[in-house]
Formats: sequence, structure tokens, C-alpha cells
Amino acid sequence: MNVGNYKYNFRYCNSRKLCEVHGLQYATLERWQREEKSKGKTIPGRIPIPGVRSYIWDANKFHDQFLMPKLHGPVRNEYEKQEHVVILNNIKERKAAV
Repeated sequence: MNVGNYKYNFRYCNSRKLCEVHGLQYATLERWQREEKSKGKTIPGRIPIPGVRSYIWDANKFHDQFLMPKLHGPVRNEYEKQEHVVILNNIKERKAAV
């Protein structure tokens, strides 16, 4: 799938694949989910599967509506700033974004 300036070979994926493609640590994604939940929100692109406690991800929606704004937005401290730089570099290396 080619949307915008990045490519995915799939429309939907699980959390592990989402992390792998975007160069995220699974723990980082879990932390972001907890932070959004504490604000009463959910991360865009997260789709619950009816009848089970699992979910899948719409990689394009996650990338456009959550990941890029988060990585280019304000940071709380130097640790978070460095984490965002590492993730952006990982994305470039994996060619999920150009």
C-alpha cells in the first residue's frame, strides 16, 4: 500500500508488527496507550476486535494522526526528545517514511 510518502505492505497489523515497522519499542507503544487512556482518549488507528479483548492497528491512521504529530510535537524532557529522535531515525532506516 502506498499512501502519502511512506509505504506499507498491509492495511492492518498487530501491535508487534506496528512497532517493528515504525522502529518503536513495544513498551513505548504500551506507555503511549496508558498515557492516552489516562486522558480519556485512544490512539487513532487502534481498532478493537469484537468479542475478544484484542485489537488491530490501521497503520496509516496511526502514522498520520498520532505518530508524526507526537514525534514532531512538544516534549516533556530531554529523555523524551531523544526517544523521538531515535524513533524518527528508525522510521527512515525502515523506509516506512521518507
